[in-house]
Amino acid sequence: MAGPKDSRTALIWIQEAVSAGRYHPAIHFYDRLYERRLEIQDVFRAIQEASFCGSYDRKPERGGTCWRLVGPSTEAKATISVGVEAFLDKKKHRCVLCTVFDPEKGKQ
Repeated sequence: MAGPKDSRTALIWIQEAVSAGRYHPAIHFYDRLYERRLEIQDVFRAIQEASFCGSYDRKPERGGTCWRLVGPSTEAKATISVGVEAFLDKKKHRCVLCTVFDPEKGKQ
């Protein structure tokens, strides 16, 4: 089902979904964490303390909307970007953790 339409709503939606444990990693998500030498805690902190939320050019797989959040990693080692799809499922906000962008290059 449809996801949030604006960045402010998306940020709140994604933060609430992650805090409540209503998130799912994409198939390659943990591979990207390993490649970037990051931990899931880095992603959680970046989402909860995001300084930016903007659209993410990716085809939604669950009928939602895709967003890119930027925030600090744990211990402020780096600023990281996380690609997320936010969607509604059974009247609950959920999200898919799609990817973590390379903190050095800003690429997937």
